[in-house]
Amino acid sequence: MKMGDERTGQDSLLSRVVSNEWIPPGLFFIALGAAALWISRDYPLGDLNRMGPGYFPRMLSLGMIGLGVLIVLRGLPELAGAKDLDARHDPRFWLIPIAMVCFGLSVERLGLLAALALTIAIAGAAHREARIKEVAISLVTLIALLVLIFVVVLRLPLRLWPEF
Repeated sequence: MKMGDERTGQDSLLSRVVSNEWIPPGLFFIALGAAALWISRDYPLGDLNRMGPGYFPRMLSLGMIGLGVLIVLRGLPELAGAKDLDARHDPRFWLIPIAMVCFGLSVERLGLLAALALTIAIAGAAHREARIKEVAISLVTLIALLVLIFVVVLRLPLRLWPEF
């Protein structure tokens, strides 16, 4: 086998992994869970009767890693049976992580409702057949649930609107 043939085989495997709809999100969950696990490594764990400040972050991290492994395993059969070696990665894939980062950066400045509206609008554009009506219905439903659960029922002091 020539040197160029090996390179082409590696590129095709990499392009298939990146273009797979299951493997990159699964790897993202695994990386995020591993990072959270590493950050919370020094927190006291406690036990089930007296949970320490590190118990919940550690369990959540392990859950995220487990979910990531399951998602990656879901994508492996598609990777093994993939025939399309020239598959290109859809740039809309990045809209979901961008929406999460946008929410985190805008929630304090814009308030919860505007940040949620911005997040749902960006994430809604990631769908192949995004429809404005469906995104608007999702937005109204999620805002109503957010206000009902967090403000009315739980009485959390959340800032809903930006301060001018």
